[in-house]
This record gives sequence, C-alpha cells and structure tokens, in this order.
Amino acid sequence: MKTPCNHARLQVIAHDDNGEFVECLDCEEIFETSELGESEPREDSEPQEDLSDA
Repeated sequence: MKTPCNHARLQVIAHDDNGEFVECLDCEEIFETSELGESEPREDSEPQEDLSDA
C-alpha cells in the first residue's frame, strides 16, 4: 500500500478571481487550494503577478 502524500511541495498552475489551483510536485495530483484547508505557506510558490491591468 502506498504511503499517503502530505503535499509539502506545491506549484501554482492556475490562478483567477474564483480560486487557485496547485499541483503537488511529489505525487502530481492537482488541487484547488480550498481543498487543502488551512496550510502553511508554500515554499515553492512564486509571487503572483496581477495581470488585470495588462
């Protein structure tokens, strides 16, 4: 049986006004950040650029 992943290394793959989607770099599952609940800040995330004025 596989050990459950704790999703410690996340990468933002999509972001809009309705939510943010991240991919676990260890198990490759994709989640909406609201599905992960309150978690510690992601170390791999890059600052988000606001493209609304583009």
